[in-house]
Amino acid sequence: MSSSESTPIRIFSARACAAPLEEAAALYEKRTGLHVDISVCARHCADQQAERADEKAGRHDFMVEIAEYGIHDLAISGAEYLLDDGEVRGIVLPGQRRVIAYRRAALIVPKGNPAKIKSVADLAKPGVRVGISVIDCLKGVWEDVSARAGLTGEIGRNITFHATGCVAIVEAAAEGLVDAAFGWSAFSHMAEGRIDIVDLPDRYCIYRATGIGMLSFTKQPDIAREFMDFLTTPDARSSYKRYGWVLPEQLRD
Repeated sequence: MSSSESTPIRIFSARACAAPLEEAAALYEKRTGLHVDISVCARHCADQQAERADEKAGRHDFMVEIAEYGIHDLAISGAEYLLDDGEVRGIVLPGQRRVIAYRRAALIVPKGNPAKIKSVADLAKPGVRVGISVIDCLKGVWEDVSARAGLTGEIGRNITFHATGCVAIVEAAAEGLVDAAFGWSAFSHMAEGRIDIVDLPDRYCIYRATGIGMLSFTKQPDIAREFMDFLTTPDARSSYKRYGWVLPEQLRD
């Protein structure tokens, strides 16, 4: 069967992970002639609006949408725990995962940083409006960072916006609905010109991996595995580095 007649590799990607994936997939297609069909998360968390979470926010998560489609070979998430959840639910195949790169925690602020947020400690000051995401790759990140500074309670009291994912929390900062939000330094290309990034010192910073996992729905595991392996090559990882991801070797002693 020629490459033009072969079944495309179907990948489901989290919205904020799509840009470097698209660049790397184009390189793979050029080299192999195999088409990569990328579906991007399309539920409410991907809407270009600062959506507040409600009691329904956690009921339709990343893995639920993948299962509803039931057609993809691979999935890319912004945190390994999401792939863990997928394994438990029988959506992600055990032992069929690769780590591509990492994202570094940072604070997202409206353009110009009107509240003059410069540190984690600033988030504990009276009257500061803090935003967090309660689902997907940023779930729990605020606690992990705040605990390193010993300010979990103080910052927790200042949380005024609970967002439904990456896009919603970026929009909340861009629209000035919060003074600062917990996010990733790699968000700098999102809402470009409408947000600034405040980097965190190493002692307060955490990282989470962007990983790819093979799905139980795949009918072409060998080809899917080849693409997973490709995403761990220097050429593919360079796409992620250009978008602000941190490569594994950069974190190793």
